[in-house]
Amino acid sequence: MIGKTLGHYAIVSLLGKGGMGEVYRATDLRLGRDVAIKVLPAELAEDAGRLARFEQEAKALAALNNPNIAAIYGLEEWGGIHFIVLELVEGETLADAISQGPLPVEESLELALQIAEALAAAHAKGIIHRDLKPANIKVTPNGRVKVLDFGMAKAMPPEQTDVDRSQSSTRSPGSTLQGWIVGTPAYMAPEQARGQGIDKRADIWAFGVVLFEMLSGKRLFAGDTLSDTIAMVLTREPDFSSLPVKLHPENSNVLSRCLEKDPRNRFHDIADARIEIEGILSGPRPLLPRRPAPPGAITALLRSLPLITAIAAAALITGTTVWRIRTPEPREVVRFTYEIPAEQKFGTYDTSQPLLAVSPDGALMAYCTPGGIYLHRLDEADARLVPGVEPNPRQPFFSPDGRWIGYWSEADGLLKKIPVDGGTPVSLTDEAPVSYLSWNGDDTILYAGPRGITRIPAAGGKPETLIRSEEVPFFSPRLLPDGKHVIFTLGSAAGRYLVVAQSLVSGERKILAVGSDAWYCPTGHLVYLFQKNLVAVPFEADTLEIKGGQVSMVEDVSHKWGAPHYALAAGGTLVYMHGSSSKASFSRTLHWIDQNGGEEPLGAPPDAYTNPRISPDGSRVALCLAGSLSAYNIHIWDPVRAALVPRTFDQSVNISPLWAPDGRWIAFHHQMESDMSIGRIAVDGPGNLTGLYARRNMALMPECWSGDGKTLLVTVDLVGSSNFDIAALSLQGGTDWKPLLQEKHNELQPRLSPDGRWLAYTSDASGAEEVWVCPFPAVDTGRTQISRKGGNSPLWSPDGEALFYRCGDEVMAVSVSAGAHFSHDRAHSLFRGDYVTADTWVGSLGLQAWDIHPRSRRFLMMKEAGPAATTPHKINIVLNWFEELKLKGQ
Repeated sequence: MIGKTLGHYAIVSLLGKGGMGEVYRATDLRLGRDVAIKVLPAELAEDAGRLARFEQEAKALAALNNPNIAAIYGLEEWGGIHFIVLELVEGETLADAISQGPLPVEESLELALQIAEALAAAHAKGIIHRDLKPANIKVTPNGRVKVLDFGMAKAMPPEQTDVDRSQSSTRSPGSTLQGWIVGTPAYMAPEQARGQGIDKRADIWAFGVVLFEMLSGKRLFAGDTLSDTIAMVLTREPDFSSLPVKLHPENSNVLSRCLEKDPRNRFHDIADARIEIEGILSGPRPLLPRRPAPPGAITALLRSLPLITAIAAAALITGTTVWRIRTPEPREVVRFTYEIPAEQKFGTYDTSQPLLAVSPDGALMAYCTPGGIYLHRLDEADARLVPGVEPNPRQPFFSPDGRWIGYWSEADGLLKKIPVDGGTPVSLTDEAPVSYLSWNGDDTILYAGPRGITRIPAAGGKPETLIRSEEVPFFSPRLLPDGKHVIFTLGSAAGRYLVVAQSLVSGERKILAVGSDAWYCPTGHLVYLFQKNLVAVPFEADTLEIKGGQVSMVEDVSHKWGAPHYALAAGGTLVYMHGSSSKASFSRTLHWIDQNGGEEPLGAPPDAYTNPRISPDGSRVALCLAGSLSAYNIHIWDPVRAALVPRTFDQSVNISPLWAPDGRWIAFHHQMESDMSIGRIAVDGPGNLTGLYARRNMALMPECWSGDGKTLLVTVDLVGSSNFDIAALSLQGGTDWKPLLQEKHNELQPRLSPDGRWLAYTSDASGAEEVWVCPFPAVDTGRTQISRKGGNSPLWSPDGEALFYRCGDEVMAVSVSAGAHFSHDRAHSLFRGDYVTADTWVGSLGLQAWDIHPRSRRFLMMKEAGPAATTPHKINIVLNWFEELKLKGQ
């Protein structure tokens, strides 16, 4: 950037950089003056939230006109670069001055008076700074204070003097000042550190901290880590013992009133502090003269010197011993929550894979959204999008040094890593799919893959299979500290999950507990999920022995579809999301969509719908309805009665419905614990479920019928393989099973053309999901790729002259000739829309997202309508959680 010209501004040198941009010294070539230019990096400008906050800073400054606030000259954009032109303030920061020791008391008070004037001007315009600190305050050579960096400023909400603080962290940070902590931890007011709603009194707290540091030359809240600092802000009372001993009592009174932890007892306006300081400066002296000690006290002191000397000598002799036996004070446990802004919401099925990660030191949290990976530093205002990450990343995890984030890329099916500040992702392996990843201290990455538990160098290389796959699935592998044992989750034939440990040397396996998704903690505990709760047991890693009873630590932790939504840092930070134990966490509406994108409601009320399928005569719709995480039941929407009629009623999983050709019964996937089968139930009459077909350890999703109605095509999900295949089930004279497409890649979503000659399906054989067509039943005699830029969920038009598929938010159409020979035209977009799309990561639940009417070219599609679409997810953060673990898990 140095040496470049932005419009009529020539960049001269870099002045500094921070979370919201880089600041340069520049020359205004038009007016011939030096200015400061704050540039928003291009990768941050792509983040709508960051750009909005950058513009908000400019608007906040533009509203202010005060000699103690650095002026703004303009908000500009040149060649795609967004920047703010500011007054160039010469001089050192207050942080630089304090680093050399305490400032004289009168100088401190005079500077504080100017800072108060700046805050008063901002507050008068309804603006809160939110990040007041010595580094954001400059003092010019002539002693003028200039408050800088309004990048975290916000419009002030109506003042609430009697806020119920127990309820104040439940609103979205997009609409209020609540949510994630905003600012620099050492200068945050307690309510700000908790992520609660704040007003101008948060700035008054920060003002008090700055004044204290000017007077003492020391940090008021200085923990070893960010977590410790926040804990100190929330729990420790200010220690004024380092202030000048002859400081006037009124000075201490100002500090005390600014630093009240309860904002209701704090100065309500910065003018209150300003008036007090003016009174001190206009009084006789801001310092008290040293009081002479009375003669009796001097005599007593002289008499006591031998005793004092003896005590001092004893301390020199025994001090080391006393220090060694002193028990360290436990760190404070601090809890707060973060509500993900609506524009960063998770998709309905995104929670089927782990979404959260926390760096080993607990300073960074990452979470995945459809738009990419968001990273949050405790010392920054907002989460930022990591530049370079593709859409729909999954399963984030940090390197041991916290400098890299690993993830699984759904876009191209690769395991990748990227620096936390963004850049070009580095591909590590093309083995697919991989899940439940962890980065070890020996710089290797452990994951569960199609071959079993696998290890790969973090720099990339050949995967090494450590524990080969079995009939039951493996999840959540992690190395124990000795590097010779792995703990992981093992599925069982009884449908339970078990936490086991296995030696990488001998192969010996030991069952540790009933549960899943275990972490070993340096406190000597094993933490894992058991019946939706996070529990802990004392555990000796060297002997693999559990040494005590199970203790519940956190209730109702989300683990939708088996994916754990919690993460632990080696430093003791816990992040997690609560589950939804009583009902589905999403709601949808159903719509008819014509070829031009015109929309007409089906008429069914909003509910937790999946897998819609239209009856052969087009009069009714079968679908499954989510009741909870473990219960899905088949329903039929009857438009004549305007009723949703249940056809299955139990607490099992009944999904992927398919109408029989005559419309009299429905085939569907049925699962009760570990027993899986294709079920059959009549459309009318009693809801008696009968079994149609079952194969061991196979989830079979009915997809379509052959033209004669005698063969059922299914998508096969072999438990433990993480792969989809396509098979045919003949129902003529019994049941005859035949694999059709069974390769190392995924093949799924089969749809037969109306004449039964051609099979359309989805496959990732090319490296990404695309739509293909092959002859039927001779599927091995050739295949044609239809989509070129991604595609899934193919549907044939009723007349067989067109093929439709989904590509992101687009519905694509291809004209075809599907007689004795197959040919097709180039695909084109019919329309775009925010409709539910297929998601193969959640197996059968995500395979069917739309259908086509058998008598027309109308599509039946779903839209998100409920909490999953409109309510941000809440992430819970617990700092120093290991202290609680040590106390409760004894």
